[in-house]
Amino acid sequence: MRALLITLLGGWITGTLLMAFVATQNFRTVDRLLSAPTVEFSRAITPLAHDEARSVLRYLVAELNRLFFSAWGLTQLALGAAIVATAFGLRPLDRTVITIAAMVFVIVIVLLLLNQLLLPLGRSLDFVPRTMVSPELIRFRKLHLIYTALDMLKLILCAWLLIRSARQASLATIKR
Repeated sequence: MRALLITLLGGWITGTLLMAFVATQNFRTVDRLLSAPTVEFSRAITPLAHDEARSVLRYLVAELNRLFFSAWGLTQLALGAAIVATAFGLRPLDRTVITIAAMVFVIVIVLLLLNQLLLPLGRSLDFVPRTMVSPELIRFRKLHLIYTALDMLKLILCAWLLIRSARQASLATIKR
């Protein structure tokens, strides 16, 4: 059971880090493409001014990121359920179950509350220039900061559980 728990936690950590990489790189790719476009891409975006092309591409990236994060949120719920089920198979039940419950609670808060606030707000700002600081943009940034902080908390809890579980597995092997 402990090996399964370690595997699931490792997958959760990997997925979290991968999502952070994908989300940031998607937006950076827009600027990379526009700064050194291929001939074909240059022809395709010729009808648009640089700023318009950038806005359209950033909109596409934002929609993809919204899709990826929604799918990742559901995946995390499944991972959390699998981890909870695995943890209940461990003896003795200890801080592990409480920590896992806290992680699942964070995911539920993110999915049911933050995502429901961030998605429509983000869409309403997709074509608003970032040079204009509006109350909506300030609210979006605050919500995004909360999302990031909760994701970091979850990542730290995952890493702590992974290290703790690996140590316990090592101790169990030594005792045999």
